[in-house]
Amino acid sequence: MAGQVIMRLYPKMILIIGCMFIAILIILLISFQYNIMNSFSSLEEQQIERELFRAEHMIREDISSLEQIAIDWAEWDLMYDFSLSRDPNFFPDNFASSTFSAQNLQYLIILDSKGDTILAKGIDSNRTLHDVPPEFIQMLPITNQTLTQKQAGLIRWHNTPYMFAQNPVLPMDHNDPPRGSLILMSPIDQECVTAISDNLLQNVTIRMLTPDENLQIFSGSKTRISQNTIQADTILKDVYDEPFLLLRVEEVRDLYESGILTRDYLFFSLLLLAVSFMGVAITLINLIVIAPLGELNKELAKVGETGLLSVRIKTDRNDEIGDLGRSINQMLDHIEKAVEERHATEQRLSRLIALAEEGICLVNPDHQIWFANPKMASMFGMTPYEMNGREIMTLLMGDKTDSKEVDELFLNQPVHREYHTRKKDGTELYVDVLAAPYPLEKEEDGHLCVISDITTFKDNEKALLLSNKKLGLLGSMTRHDIVNQLTTIRGMLGLVHRKTDDEVVLNLVESAEEAAERINKHIEFTKEYQKAGLQAPVWQNLQTCWSLAYAMTKKKGLTFSYQGGAYEVYADQLLQKVFYNLIDNSLKHGKNVFYITIRTDIREKKLVVIYEDDGEGIQDTMKERVFERGVGSGTGWGLFFAREVLSLTDITISEQGTFGIGARFELIIPDGGYRPVQSNPDDEKGL
Repeated sequence: MAGQVIMRLYPKMILIIGCMFIAILIILLISFQYNIMNSFSSLEEQQIERELFRAEHMIREDISSLEQIAIDWAEWDLMYDFSLSRDPNFFPDNFASSTFSAQNLQYLIILDSKGDTILAKGIDSNRTLHDVPPEFIQMLPITNQTLTQKQAGLIRWHNTPYMFAQNPVLPMDHNDPPRGSLILMSPIDQECVTAISDNLLQNVTIRMLTPDENLQIFSGSKTRISQNTIQADTILKDVYDEPFLLLRVEEVRDLYESGILTRDYLFFSLLLLAVSFMGVAITLINLIVIAPLGELNKELAKVGETGLLSVRIKTDRNDEIGDLGRSINQMLDHIEKAVEERHATEQRLSRLIALAEEGICLVNPDHQIWFANPKMASMFGMTPYEMNGREIMTLLMGDKTDSKEVDELFLNQPVHREYHTRKKDGTELYVDVLAAPYPLEKEEDGHLCVISDITTFKDNEKALLLSNKKLGLLGSMTRHDIVNQLTTIRGMLGLVHRKTDDEVVLNLVESAEEAAERINKHIEFTKEYQKAGLQAPVWQNLQTCWSLAYAMTKKKGLTFSYQGGAYEVYADQLLQKVFYNLIDNSLKHGKNVFYITIRTDIREKKLVVIYEDDGEGIQDTMKERVFERGVGSGTGWGLFFAREVLSLTDITISEQGTFGIGARFELIIPDGGYRPVQSNPDDEKGL
C-alpha cells in the first residue's frame, strides 16, 4: 500500500532475533539486580549488625571486667581495714600508676558509710597520680540509698562518658557490715574506641547523645546504606536506664562493589555471547531459509512475467521449502485446470446467451449497454453493434426517460418492471425487464438485464379483457331478462294463488313459487360468481375486510370480534364476500349463534386465519361436502363460492370444528401470500 513501509523477511528475522536477545538480557539484568544484588545488600546488613553487636559486647565485657575488679578490691580485708584505719601508707603500698594503666582505670574513689570521701585518686594523661577534686566527687550518681549497693554501667561525669563500677566495702567472709563503697571509673575515650576498632577491623565511633536525639531514640539497631558505605547504629543506656551513648559501626561496601563488578562482567559476557549467537543464527537462517526462498520467489516471478501456467517450479529439495514448491506446483495445476474450465464455461455461456430466446444485456454503472445478445438486438429491430454503448432507458422509455424510474430499476437487488416502448421501425413493443446487480471487469458493478417480449401476451390480455367485457355484458343482459320474466311468472303465480281455493292448485302454485325463488337465487349467485377472477388480486387488510363483512349483517344480538394480528393478504377482491358468506352460513345453519370471532396463527411459515362461532357446528360426515356445489339446506352455493374465490390465490379452506360446540373454519394462506402491517391502535380495539 502507498505510504506503508514493507519490511522483508530477512531484516524481520534479524529484528526478531535481536529483540529476543535484548529482552533476555534485560530480564537477566533485572533478575540479577533485584535478586543477587539485594542478596549482597542483605549480607552486608547482616554483617554490619554482627559487628555492631560485637562492639557493644566488647563494651559490656569491659564494664563486667571493671565490675569484677571493684568486687575484688572492695571485698579485700586490707581495704576493709583501711576504710576504718585510713592508714596513709595503704595507697602507696598497694597501688601505683602502673596499676591504673594495667586495669585501664582513671579514677579510684573510696567513700565511707556516710558518703564522705576516704580516698579519691586519679591518673592524668601523663600517667601521674593526683587527687580528685571534691566538687567532682559530688557529681557522682551516689545517694544514701545506693551507697552500699552494687552498680555497674555507663555514666556521664564531668561531661565525659565513663564505664562505672561501684561495690560496698566488705570483709572477704561478708560477716561484718559494709564500711563504705568503692568506685572505679574508666573513660570511654578515643583510645578505648580505637581499641574496639582495631579489634573489629571496622570504623567504630562512640559519642554522647544530644538533647534533640534523646527525643528520637529508637529501640534495637538501625542500618543506613549509602552508595559506598553501610552504617549500623545502636543506643547504649546509662546506669539510670536512660539513652546515653550512640554506638556506630561503619564499613566500606566491598561485597556490594564485588557484586556490581560480577554483574557487569556477566552482562558483557552475555552480550558477547548473544552477538555471536545472532551472527551464527542469522547466517544459518540465510543459508537454510532465506536464500532458498529467494530462489523460489525468482521462479514464481518468471511464471508471473511469462503468464504461462504450464511452467513448473523445481522441487529437488526434501525439506519444508521443497514441500512449499510442490504445493505451489499443485496450485498451478489447479489454476491451469480452472482457467481451462473457465474458458470452456465462457464459450458454453456465450453460445447459450447467443441462442437464448430472451434478450440479455450487461449495463455499466452509467446505464449504458456493455454487451447485448442477438435476441435483444432483434427484439428492438437493431444489430448487436448498434446496441453497444446505447443508454438502455432510451430503449425502454424512449424520450420519456425518468431519473426516478432509473433509480428504481437499478438497485442492489433484483427488480421486475414492465415497459411499453417501440422498436427502431416504430412498431409497438411491450417488454418485461428483470434487472439484477452483476460484477463487470475492472472491479465495476453493473447490472444484468433479462428482457422478455410480452407484446403477444399483452395483445392476448387485451383480447381477453374485451371478451370478458362482452361476456359480462351478455350475462348481465341475460340475467336482467330472466329476472324480468321471473318477476312476471311470480306475479302470475300470485294472482292464481289469490283467485283459487283448490288445494291441489294451491300446492302446485307454491311449488312453482319455490322453484322461481331458487332460480332467482341461482341468478344472484351467477352475478357474484362472474366477478370472481375478473379483477387482479390485491393486498387487502385482513381486519378491514372482516369489519366490512360483519357490517353488512343486519341481525342484532351478535358479538363479533377480531383477535388476530395485523396482516395483509394477497387475495381476490371478493375476500370481503367470503367472510360475509361464512357469517351468513353461521346465522342460517348454526342455530343459536351469539358469538363469532376471527383469530390468526403462524404454522410452518403459513398464516392460518381461524373463523369460529358458538353455534351447533357441522357433522363430521359433512365437513368436506359443505364445500360442494348445491349441498346444504339452502342454495348450496355460499361455501362453494368461498372455496372457489380463495383458490384463485392458492388459499385453502377447511372445517375443523366439533359438532355440538360450534363451527371452525381455517383459511391457510401460503408463505408469500401475507405480510405484516404496522399496527393501528384504532384497529386493535374490540369490535
